[in-house]
Amino acid sequence: MARNPDPVTADSILDAAATMIEHDGVDAFTMRGLADQLGVAVTSIYWHVGGKDKLLDSLVERLLGDMAALPADADDPADRIAELARAQRRALIDRQHLLGIAHERNRTPQLFLPVQQRLASELARLGVIGSEAALVLRAIEVHVISSAIMQFSAVRGPKHDEEDPTLWADDWPDRALVQALQAPTDYDAVFDYGLDALLATLPGSATDS
Repeated sequence: MARNPDPVTADSILDAAATMIEHDGVDAFTMRGLADQLGVAVTSIYWHVGGKDKLLDSLVERLLGDMAALPADADDPADRIAELARAQRRALIDRQHLLGIAHERNRTPQLFLPVQQRLASELARLGVIGSEAALVLRAIEVHVISSAIMQFSAVRGPKHDEEDPTLWADDWPDRALVQALQAPTDYDAVFDYGLDALLATLPGSATDS
C-alpha cells in the first residue's frame, strides 16, 4: 500500500468511497479496498467516518443534501422546471448505486421530496395548482425517473446489436426511419423532446392555447 502524503479528511474519504461505489457497485466495496485506494490504514478511515454502515449512512445524508440543492437559476418558472428535471435526471444517472443504498435505508421519499416541493412552487407561480399540478408534477417525475433508468440500464446492461439487419427485415413504410432507429439511441435528446412536450402544456408556453 502506497502511503498518502496528504492527510485524509472525512470529506476526502466520502469522495473516494462514492467514486468506488459508483464505479464498481456497493457489493464490491470494502473498507480495505477504500484504505488501499487512499493509501492509509483502515483504522484511519474508522477514526474519521466510523465503520462501513456509518460511512454508507454518511453518503446517503450527503446525497440527500445534493438532491435538495439541485441547480435551477433561470428567470422563468417553466425554465426552472426544465433545469430541475434535467439536473435530477443527471443525478439519478450518475449516482445509481448511491440511490440504491438510500432505497435500502428507506430514504427514497426524502430524496425526491425536495425536488417535488420545488416543482410545486414553480407550477404555482404559473397558476397550476391542485390536482392539475399533481398530475403535471407526477408526469415530470415519471419522465425523469424512467429516462434515467433506461439510460443507465443501456450503459451498464448487456449490449445489443442495433445494426443487425435481421431485426429490421419486416416491411417498414419509412426506410429513413429504420435507418435512424438503427443508430445508437441519444437518450439525452429523447429526454429533452419529451420534457419539451410536457412543458408546452403549461400556461404561458409558446404552444399553450
